[in-house]
Amino acid sequence: MADIIDFLSMNPDDVQESIVLPEGSYDFVITSYRSDKVGENQNEIVRINVKANAVLESEITDSDLDHCEPTRLEFWATSRAMGQGNPVISIKKFLTKTLGLSGASFGEMLEQSIGQTFSGVVKHEMVGRNKDILQASVKRIINKAA
Repeated sequence: MADIIDFLSMNPDDVQESIVLPEGSYDFVITSYRSDKVGENQNEIVRINVKANAVLESEITDSDLDHCEPTRLEFWATSRAMGQGNPVISIKKFLTKTLGLSGASFGEMLEQSIGQTFSGVVKHEMVGRNKDILQASVKRIINKAA
């Protein structure tokens, strides 16, 4: 918004609400990442934020994607998780095999990942302390997008 006057003159009915990305298959672009600590034990996690930019198979069309919320991939930052062969579990496999990145550190590869694309399958899950928040999450990697 340009300024507060524009905001104050807007009609709430004119503001389209965003929707949770429906379950389906999409091409994604990586927009950002962050590390965090979660849960009672404050376990380290890396979240890679992604935005769907093309529909492969879903109840919506490409034109609907502008109104969909971004989603993310979450990786435990532990050596045990990184040793897994599945790129949805292992950030190492996701960065090196799915995206084909290399670097001296995970930090370098995460920086290189911004703007990279891949295809994946979205599933819904209930998250939050009370399991009361519907979240779309990438649960399977199809391939690196062209």
